[in-house]
Amino acid sequence: MYKINSISPHRLYNEMKFREDIQGLRALAVLSVVIYHISPHHLPGGFIGVDIFFVISGYLIMGQIYDKVQNSSFSYSDFYVKRFKRLFPAYFVTVAISSIFAFFYFLPGEFSKYAWSLIASCLYVSNFYFYTKSGYFDSELQGSPLLHTWSLSVEEQFYAVMPVIMVVAFGVYKRLSLLILSGLAVLSFALCVYLTQSDVSFAFFASFTRFWQFILGGAIAIYSLHIQKHRIVCEAVAAAGVFTLLTSCILLTHDEFPGIKAVIPTLATVAVLAFSRKDLFIYRLLALKPAEFIGNISYSLYLWHWPVIIFYQLHFETDLKALDKIVVLACSILLGILSYYFIEERFRKRVSSMVKPAKRVYFQVATMSAALCFVVYGLTKVVPMRFSEKQLAYERFMENHEADYFRPGVCFLTSKHPDISYFDNDACLVAQEQKENILLVGDSHAAHWYAGLAANKKPNQTISQITASGCKPTISYRGEKRCTELMHYAFEQVIPSGKYDKIIISARWKMDDLSWLLRTLDQIEGTRAEVTVFGPIIEYTQPLPRILAHSDHEEKLVRTRKYDFIQKIDAEFESKLSNRNIRYKSVLDSICASAADCKTLVNGKPLQFDYGHLTLEGATKILCYYNGI
Repeated sequence: MYKINSISPHRLYNEMKFREDIQGLRALAVLSVVIYHISPHHLPGGFIGVDIFFVISGYLIMGQIYDKVQNSSFSYSDFYVKRFKRLFPAYFVTVAISSIFAFFYFLPGEFSKYAWSLIASCLYVSNFYFYTKSGYFDSELQGSPLLHTWSLSVEEQFYAVMPVIMVVAFGVYKRLSLLILSGLAVLSFALCVYLTQSDVSFAFFASFTRFWQFILGGAIAIYSLHIQKHRIVCEAVAAAGVFTLLTSCILLTHDEFPGIKAVIPTLATVAVLAFSRKDLFIYRLLALKPAEFIGNISYSLYLWHWPVIIFYQLHFETDLKALDKIVVLACSILLGILSYYFIEERFRKRVSSMVKPAKRVYFQVATMSAALCFVVYGLTKVVPMRFSEKQLAYERFMENHEADYFRPGVCFLTSKHPDISYFDNDACLVAQEQKENILLVGDSHAAHWYAGLAANKKPNQTISQITASGCKPTISYRGEKRCTELMHYAFEQVIPSGKYDKIIISARWKMDDLSWLLRTLDQIEGTRAEVTVFGPIIEYTQPLPRILAHSDHEEKLVRTRKYDFIQKIDAEFESKLSNRNIRYKSVLDSICASAADCKTLVNGKPLQFDYGHLTLEGATKILCYYNGI
């Protein structure tokens, strides 16, 4: 046990540990994350719940460590044992049951990837594992039942290093403690902002780019930053903090997050922790019984909600509609309740009634984790036996397909290429005098046409490309930075230049895009270029190669095909655009004769490599169907 001389604490831990309002903050955090994952359209900023959790963890954990260091009673062993006893049981049950479902629902390659994600999660490095899998077209990331464990790994990495830092800061170099913590927070924040600009995925998943959030929370506990003087001021600031969090859940987007944007939910949470006190209305609001209840089950609810979403969609082969979202939320809460009362509470009571040696706890955690990982990894050799070679070939196609022909980071901007500085004018805009110059504009559902257009172009034609993921080719100029910048450049500078004889506009159209598309067509009418609009393509609720890899793929294709949804959009676009001086190409009609009869293969290979994007062969084949552009 590490001991130091007692120092008069700035406040007593007993004043902190009974704060019922923290349960309300936890409730807000977990519900925002869960709703965001179930229905991101309705709560686009709900991901900030994780940031709230980070600040709360810093407040509680650093406060506990500080108290024990001040009282000369801090023990590394006791600290880590309590963390394992508190967090491991519910986590183990969740991943064990998820592994059973993964065995029955996943294809061999998917199950193998799941096994590695499980190993990374059990080693508390899943945040870095999932970073290596992050990418615009990586279905493994969004389809992994353990994706949400990245934030648990961040917290565990914080638990691993912060006790050492605090013992050094408050036990060895007491006079420099404030400087040490401040320096770490500033460095962490600086890295967060810098990496958000250069590699936003790494900034999001890395632990050291989030430590500043923990430290700010801890500073409230350590330095007694609770404001106890003016009641009205405390009420106003605490209420403003809660209001800011609620507003952020609605207004914030993932664009350039965490970065500077993360300051908003972080400081809002800090404001509540610093100014809220028992005699305030906002405190009583956060301490209401329903909020307290959700706060109590927040850890188990967070553990269960993402596997429920993944396996629900796989079982029912559907996107989540209104009723599905309600069912998923109810199932997640129910499993959270069962996990809390029958696992978390049971083990917590057992911990309080008996004390196990630290080595025994470490051994049990390591043995159970290793056994689960060993069994799951062993099953990766069993799963392929359930599939034929043809089925395995479809899955290998899905796993190995590279969409380099989109020209990402050059002419196709993605979340890894988040602003217009990545766009290469010389490579992407190749108009030449005395030639017929064609310009392709849109999102990823435009980018998948480029290689096919290039393969089908005539000797006297050039193909230029301005595309960005998730960016509708209209003058609405809404969305993430790469969208607003690139589309503004396309419609305000490139197209008005008059260099292009033909303009092809394509996107993953939704019904509410039509009004903006009509305005956009009005604006570019003066360029006298021939405009072609490609309609929406057929989509599936699962990747097409994944569907083809199942023995019942004929029935599965019909069940998972979103024909009626796409057909309504296609018909409305064709109706509104037919009386204009443009060409409308129904991509749906070129692929599907009916809901039960759609092309799925080109020379034995899938026409589409995921839910809807075309393979190179698929794009080339369909463009041949149009007999020129």
